[in-house]
Amino acid sequence: METKYYIDLHIKTPLGFETYGTFYLGNNREKAIAIFSQLKGTDSVSEKSILHMDFTEMRNGIPLPIQILHCTIDDIAINGRIITRDVFKNLALEGG
Repeated sequence: METKYYIDLHIKTPLGFETYGTFYLGNNREKAIAIFSQLKGTDSVSEKSILHMDFTEMRNGIPLPIQILHCTIDDIAINGRIITRDVFKNLALEGG
């Protein structure tokens, strides 16, 4: 079965963290890591952490968390641009 890479966006609500978006990065581990390594945010958790991005590997239908970045709203905006730019570039280079 194919391995896939994702970044899920989460926001803290009164009921806990809810997923509000997902970026599919493809099935190339090196390219997915290259994208995630550019993102803004911190590994440090604080009581002010209300937004985070989870980098996940899906292998044989099982999600395997790789890393979490806690972000500000400005980080999320910058990260969305980085992810979209690089996913577009990777798709254009692969031809589909």
